[in-house]
Amino acid sequence: MQHPSSFSSSASPIPGTAFGPLSSPSRAAQLRGSGDSPAHQPNTRVCDNCIRQKVKCDLGRPVCSRCFERGYACNYSSTRRRPGPLPGSKRRFQHRSAPSSESSRSEAAPGLRTPDDQALSSPPPATLGTETLAQPLGEPNNSPASPGLEIGTGIQHSGSLDILPEEEEYLRDLILALLIITAKLSDFTFASDSFDLGAHIDLTLSSVSLQEDMFGDSPTLDQFRKFCLFAFYEFHQFPGQQAWMRIGKLVRMAYWMGLDRLDVLPARSSDWNVVSEDNLEGWRLVWWCVYRLDSYANLSAGTPYQINEVLVNTALARDGQIDHSLGSWHIDSTKPTVYLPYRKESLLELLPAITSDSQQTASFNLHILSITSLRYIGRALHLRSLVPDQEVVASIADAERWLSALRLALPKNFFNPRRNAFMKESCSSHHARLVSVLHLLMGQLLVALIQCGCLPEGEDWLLSWQHVLEVCQDVAAIAKQWNSTFSLSVDPAVSLIAFTALVFLDLHKKFAGTASANLESEIDHCEAFLLLQLEQFASSWTLPGLLILSFKSFKESLTGPLSYRHILAVLSRFESPLHPRWLQFMSSAHVHLENC
Repeated sequence: MQHPSSFSSSASPIPGTAFGPLSSPSRAAQLRGSGDSPAHQPNTRVCDNCIRQKVKCDLGRPVCSRCFERGYACNYSSTRRRPGPLPGSKRRFQHRSAPSSESSRSEAAPGLRTPDDQALSSPPPATLGTETLAQPLGEPNNSPASPGLEIGTGIQHSGSLDILPEEEEYLRDLILALLIITAKLSDFTFASDSFDLGAHIDLTLSSVSLQEDMFGDSPTLDQFRKFCLFAFYEFHQFPGQQAWMRIGKLVRMAYWMGLDRLDVLPARSSDWNVVSEDNLEGWRLVWWCVYRLDSYANLSAGTPYQINEVLVNTALARDGQIDHSLGSWHIDSTKPTVYLPYRKESLLELLPAITSDSQQTASFNLHILSITSLRYIGRALHLRSLVPDQEVVASIADAERWLSALRLALPKNFFNPRRNAFMKESCSSHHARLVSVLHLLMGQLLVALIQCGCLPEGEDWLLSWQHVLEVCQDVAAIAKQWNSTFSLSVDPAVSLIAFTALVFLDLHKKFAGTASANLESEIDHCEAFLLLQLEQFASSWTLPGLLILSFKSFKESLTGPLSYRHILAVLSRFESPLHPRWLQFMSSAHVHLENC
């Protein structure tokens, strides 16, 4: 996912104590013990940080409970203020003189770094070090910004930038989050051995301030981008219930803001009709990032989707160009606006418009289409335990016909595992295309598995079981062409597809009905490629490593030969790659199959 207006959740791609000075109990105690005595400050004053955040202050000295959680000193302006944002903070920034840094920190407790101190001492990019990276990522700078303030991103206020001071801090916060996560995934080494990237990211994911920012007032575009980044990171680095719940909350926030109907909001809301076109495009990309997170989280866990794709009125990504003189993004108005259709059969009608776009935009939108097709198949998988087998077979037959039509409607050589060099396909575009191909192959694999689970033993069942092997071999063919250079530039959720293929390849190797030396050798080669691909992802992400351990445990515990009833017993328990019951079954499959 590469676009000038937003970070990419497929390219590289991405919450409670603050990500900052209070990273250890000893440091926290030290801060509590420092500062002026209570006699030097009136007990009835609410600190400016709590006023701007619109949260209750316990009036603690020298640090109130809210600022203590965030690792900040309390700020007190020279005059008392009413709760709420500073007057005029929602107006567009205009030239004005820089406020005195002394007055904004005149009553801060000695020995503590205030938000102003952190912003004013941020080094430029050339000297970005652990001092900048150690600043809290859970909240923006709450102090009045200076027109000439140079922040860690190297951005300065100027007449050519139509940006609010607080928006500048949100942008800085987002870029710092990107830097830290990128450094973590790429094994960047700092000069100081005392700086632990992993520990700081863990603190951010569990920080109170991040939760308050996410579920307080409507977040800004850069804040929402940061939330998506952390949700993406947590899903692949710390898979489990908490990551799944965070994505669910993110979806609810997107619905609350109306991102699912973004293209009708400007005509219906005074808040949205003043948003520039380039910012609207940024919000569209944020919505599709949330859409993909909802797809991965729920398809992998075997739970219902929160987003109903047939009720989305937000356009797909559109071609445009950057005006470098103004730093803005202009949409190509000559291209048609494309939306997801109400009926899945109409997805085919979108392909001509999508494939006529630039390579990057077409790749992004084809990714959305392949994810959407996988969502349709996932719903059929959910129906299997709710309706009679006859209805499931009819539903899956319809899905198979539609999926075949979609495959035929895609551009020439789209399913070629190798790079289409004659078509000037770049290496990055090649791997982006392979991700969409893997989505469609996963759809085919789910169709074949559902059919096998519903058919009686016989020729029809054997043909469906053979189809499972075919698709698994196709997935392995993709892994064979994988370039480890691009493992961090695509979504690591594809490791779930490799994991599923590995499980059923192993079952084929142990199935008595088709076992042969030649077939076993071919399956061994396929398993080797898929495991190598997972190991490449596991060098950066936790999820693929856990999948490798789960597969190896399953492979060692299950011995052959397996019969039809054994395969049927396995299929009856397959709900999704990360469903807790399925993972539990894999760890003790031999016990369950002994009684078949």
